[in-house]
Amino acid sequence: MNRWLEMFCLFGLVPLLVAFFSAYSVKWLIPILLVIGFLCLWLLLNDPRFKRFRLWHLQGLGHCLRHQLLLFAPLALVISVLVYLWLPQFFLWLPSKDHQLWLLTLAIYPLVSVLPQELVFRTFFFHRYKHILPSKLGRLGLSTFSFALAHAAYGNWVAVVLSGVGGLLFGYRYIQTRSTLIVAIEHSLWGMFLFTIGLGVYLMQIEGIGLIN
Repeated sequence: MNRWLEMFCLFGLVPLLVAFFSAYSVKWLIPILLVIGFLCLWLLLNDPRFKRFRLWHLQGLGHCLRHQLLLFAPLALVISVLVYLWLPQFFLWLPSKDHQLWLLTLAIYPLVSVLPQELVFRTFFFHRYKHILPSKLGRLGLSTFSFALAHAAYGNWVAVVLSGVGGLLFGYRYIQTRSTLIVAIEHSLWGMFLFTIGLGVYLMQIEGIGLIN
């Protein structure tokens, strides 16, 4: 299959269809993501040009963690204050209303959501299409756009904006480290923070909060 057509189908058409049929697809986002994730992993592992160590290497982790925390700490504080002031009804909503669901989310989120997303939108995308998109900035822009579009299925602009900013950050970090695992650590940190502080309500199918019914 032509790589341009493949890219359009996987990273354009599929997110558009999922978003268009969000009333039905939102409950199946994780299974859809896992299926696409396994497909991308299979294609990578069967590509002799792909360096498999990119999936798990931790070279430079300490240096990256320092930079990640220097970015995370002040931004997390600012976001916490803004949520407390402007969205007090959602501040610490999940841990206060359903601490078991909150703990379950923190436990499984990195495995069933973060890792497949990083595999698909960063590792696979940046490797698979580097020949048709030789510019790293081009790949970063398109992967970020597709990542944001994929979150339109939640039916709110906050999810799209948050994932767009996150996609840009995680894409930059992947270009910097070439490590799925290192980027997944940062993605998990931000995701677990958002679910804890209250913004996770925009990224979940939760009944009774007036966002997604």
